[in-house]
Amino acid sequence: MTVFLVAVICLSTAKAQKETKKFSAGFGIEAGVPTGTAADVYTAAIGLTVRLSWKAGPGFVTLTSGAIGYAPKTVAGVKPKAGLQIPVRVGYKYIIQHHLFLMGEVGYSDFNTYYGEKGAIVSNNFGSMLVSPSFGYQAGAFEIGLRYSGNLSNGGSVAGLRIGFNF
Repeated sequence: MTVFLVAVICLSTAKAQKETKKFSAGFGIEAGVPTGTAADVYTAAIGLTVRLSWKAGPGFVTLTSGAIGYAPKTVAGVKPKAGLQIPVRVGYKYIIQHHLFLMGEVGYSDFNTYYGEKGAIVSNNFGSMLVSPSFGYQAGAFEIGLRYSGNLSNGGSVAGLRIGFNF
């Protein structure tokens, strides 16, 4: 019983501290469907991102990075090419109302494609500027958002979902 009371006190104290925090860190699972030119080559995208947030005005300045993998389509006569994206985005998360937010991010993405050729794995690399608007809901440490991430140089993009946890 004592352990239960200590746990309840710690959790309520931690929640109160989170609401007044100036800085937080968290991670998120991002999943989506490729659109634009990316839809010609890939069927799905899923990855893990880390986000740092600093309280600024009615919202938060954010810095997000991670890794997002792309599952290749099977196209007759074309070697399947898996993809790996490493985005680095900076943005602002504006709190519309108590739990709703709008967020805009810009950044740079390093994209690698991998495929087999003559028994070896071959990799091609290119970079691109990207833009990522999103809309979402947050409650305490939990966050869920609909997002779009578009690469400016090649027209490849992803429409998807991010489920995150902030500490």
